Amino acid sequence: MPSFTNVLSAAALAHLAAAYTQVNLPAAFMTKNIDPIVFPGAYDKSHLHSIFGSDAVTASTTTSAELQAGCTNADNPNDLSAYWVPTPLFTTDGGKTYKPLGLSRFSAYYNLGETPAEVAIPQNLQMVAGKATATTPDAMDANAQSKWGCESEDVPLDANGFPSSTCSTHIQQLLYFPNCVNTDTLETAYKDRRGGACPAGMKSMPQLRFSIRWDARKDLPDGWSGEAPIKLACGPAWCSHGDFINGWTEEAAKNMLKTTQEKTKFSSVEGSLGTEQMSCTPKDAEPDKGTNDYAESVSMMSKREVPGWGWASKSRMSRA
Repeated sequence: MPSFTNVLSAAALAHLAAAYTQVNLPAAFMTKNIDPIVFPGAYDKSHLHSIFGSDAVTASTTTSAELQAGCTNADNPNDLSAYWVPTPLFTTDGGKTYKPLGLSRFSAYYNLGETPAEVAIPQNLQMVAGKATATTPDAMDANAQSKWGCESEDVPLDANGFPSSTCSTHIQQLLYFPNCVNTDTLETAYKDRRGGACPAGMKSMPQLRFSIRWDARKDLPDGWSGEAPIKLACGPAWCSHGDFINGWTEEAAKNMLKTTQEKTKFSSVEGSLGTEQMSCTPKDAEPDKGTNDYAESVSMMSKREVPGWGWASKSRMSRA
């Protein structure tokens, strides 16, 4: 597997092909055991997720309109999308207990290093990148280019896919989403190669990339050497995946297409909701449902095991 430094260098070179836009979200407004894409309506089947963006998201959310009725902590108020990933966890007692790892910043990049898009990201689009069932590098979806590593230095990965020694700054996670869509069915896919062609019946849209910086320095002040005292709610780093429900206002989503026509620079996306970050504070829309506790989420899944899917433990992985 290429080093994280090489991956970043490739991305830096690739972005010269086209412009991009970026949305920053400073925190997960909610940690909860829901996944409205894979387990719609369920509060006892999903592992723990760190959830960013519109606080209108619940276990039953399916539409952009639902998300657009909420409050977002994104720095662009026209982006009320919901973004989530399996919660990274750390332990200080040898694995007896786990707590969520601290976050520095979640950034959603669009069209980084890609060719100009043909269509806007459709309303109501739902996407998943990565494979929650992957327990080895070979089992991962290569299209998602899911990578973990230190942000500022090249550190070998441990057997679970995390940095094998302390990062001087942040642990960074990258994840690429499909960049082709059938606008009638909302089916998505990846191009046959970077800058290549979409499958028949699909058109290219701005590609979404998660870039997440987790800060372990406060949680693990003594650092580590060897196997990192870190795991995901779904297991090792290989199960890394991300979920997205589009909440961009329709006008802003169309305006995003303009950013893909420019060359070698960042372009902002404007919309009817202005340019100032929302002044509201996102909060859980259903505080009495589900849990934000890792141990409790595992217990809930074990009681409602789905045949053929399993639940999050050392030997079995949940699908999402």
